[in-house]
Amino acid sequence: MGLQGNFRTMLLPDVLQWLETGQRTGILHVRGTQGVAKRIWFETGAIVFTSSSDPREYLGQFLISRGYLTEDQLNKAMETQLNSGIKLGKILVMVGILSEPELEGVLQLKAEENIYDLFLWDEGEFTFEEKEAIEGDLPRVRLNVISIVMEGIRRKDEWGRIRRVFPDDRTIIDRAPSGSPSVNLPPNSLAKRAYEVLDGRRSIAELALDLHTTEFQLSEALFHLFEAKLVVTAGHSVPPEEKSYANIHRLLLEEASKALVERRFGEALNMYRYLIKLTPSEEEVTRGLALAEEGLSQTFFRDVVPMTTVLELAIAMERLYKENLSPQEGYIVSRANGNWDIASILKVSPLAERDALRAIQMLMDKGILRPKR
Repeated sequence: MGLQGNFRTMLLPDVLQWLETGQRTGILHVRGTQGVAKRIWFETGAIVFTSSSDPREYLGQFLISRGYLTEDQLNKAMETQLNSGIKLGKILVMVGILSEPELEGVLQLKAEENIYDLFLWDEGEFTFEEKEAIEGDLPRVRLNVISIVMEGIRRKDEWGRIRRVFPDDRTIIDRAPSGSPSVNLPPNSLAKRAYEVLDGRRSIAELALDLHTTEFQLSEALFHLFEAKLVVTAGHSVPPEEKSYANIHRLLLEEASKALVERRFGEALNMYRYLIKLTPSEEEVTRGLALAEEGLSQTFFRDVVPMTTVLELAIAMERLYKENLSPQEGYIVSRANGNWDIASILKVSPLAERDALRAIQMLMDKGILRPKR
């Protein structure tokens, strides 16, 4: 028996408990409003595996966020994976970065975090695909649904408390005046690593990218630091000002569509970017934006700057601090070290490839990055 709906008509805890009580076997497909898709494998009512399309929830990014490995180690491991076809987790065990028990624990924790994140979604659509059996080559875990539901509800409540202190991901965090770089926090914990990189300039969104973690995980760690009086809020990053001109909306959409058909991708992209601010949920606009970005990116990274190009900073650090960079652009700048080519940066980036390439192109257009001389 299948099941489908959305979280407005059937809450996530009810969906999970229905599958657990009925001892269902199959895959629960969940898609959010921002395009993130997740899958949860059930076997006779127990959760045995999860996956996510969010790059921050990939195994490599998850391990970086927990301090198990560095970006450089991930890059090398992924090159080995590409050449050998061996799963990433197995490679990390083979080279001694993780032990077998550590890998099992990480996979369990990663599966749990993938599901806990769903409890923070305000909207989402789901479909349950019933199966007779689950394929045998999955790196299986076994999660208790009731325990997952209880912890997920707790996190939902915690998120409400956090939001009263950090209203959104544009909140800037800084160390409290009485704080110290040597503050006694658990080694390799997210709280300690976050505390060490606080500079009073970056928002939660920017820090989450730099630490390869989700907004909730970072916000929770920062919230506990806030309660301990080790950090303070230091204002908000200023979002781009949005203005609505509905009377020219249709004309712009027609012109953007025409530019797309004529393969004038740069012109089409500029118009779609403007339109997406006015109508972020309009399907025609979001589809056109994706096509323009893809066309421009393919042309740029094929004809102008190949993926083997090594990038370096083109401006002085003093000027860089004055640039109003997005979190995505800031992350890319921090990885353009004059040693890694574009392909290597993409491998370790928590951004979706399309977003990372777009950020690289924007930074080059602004004269902030350039091919290494």
